[in-house]
Amino acid sequence: MSREFIELLRRQRAAREEILKNLDFYLCRISQIARELDPSAEVYLFGSFARGAARPDSDVDVLIVSDALGKDLLSVAETVDKITAELGVKGVFEIHVATRDLFERWYRGFIDVLIPTRC
Repeated sequence: MSREFIELLRRQRAAREEILKNLDFYLCRISQIARELDPSAEVYLFGSFARGAARPDSDVDVLIVSDALGKDLLSVAETVDKITAELGVKGVFEIHVATRDLFERWYRGFIDVLIPTRC
């Protein structure tokens, strides 16, 4: 591997570590953005970070429950795009958006730990 490539990987790892050190800030910011779009939105952390089993390369799974933001694929895509753009972070967060019905019917079946964001 070239030195430039190795240096790029080091910078990416350092940026990721900085984000993860400030995870509560980013989760709160995601909640704020979601609630600006829909004041009734609920935002949760789930997956390996919620279980305390995250690896260095794990993504951070975030679930937004909102009938307005999850009503169709366009709304979901616009919500994820807006949050990603405002955070200015790529490759760390996996943002899921679901209606209340989808949350109850599908997500509840496989999420073992669900932590509401604290803001």
